[in-house]
Amino acid sequence: MGWSFGKKQSYELLSSSILISIFVFILSYVFIDTIWVSIVIAALGFVVLSLGIFPFYLPKMISYINVNLNGVEYYHLNNWQDRLQLIFDPDAFKLSKINYSDIDDISVITGKKVLDPAIGARSTSGVLITTKDNDDIFVDISWYDTVDNPVFDRAMEFVQDCAN
Repeated sequence: MGWSFGKKQSYELLSSSILISIFVFILSYVFIDTIWVSIVIAALGFVVLSLGIFPFYLPKMISYINVNLNGVEYYHLNNWQDRLQLIFDPDAFKLSKINYSDIDDISVITGKKVLDPAIGARSTSGVLITTKDNDDIFVDISWYDTVDNPVFDRAMEFVQDCAN
């Protein structure tokens, strides 16, 4: 059995920060015509993007869950250090894992608002895992609701795979 949904993080955010910083450097050099000031502005732009903006929005941008024979794996991004590691070195970031023996209940939520206290954001779909320690783990998933792949069918496929 194997089921995964969402997108694993890659070096996309880091490369975006670099490209945007280069663009900021070029724009500032055109207007200011001083190379060292343009370098400082571009460096500040890189720092603001990679250390501030992207880590803040990362839990809302990344949605990945993998259900396999060993359990359920997902991105657990509670602190800023985890978010920075995921941006700068996504290959070294380890997914959090829950063994099936630790799971009390799995619910698939579609079409209603759920407050995710871990990221302080509302989501309309995801997987709510309740452990035997009564910890609720909500994995935000951007379900694709199309004619070929409706939300309810994907949710039922997930529940059936978990039940097997």
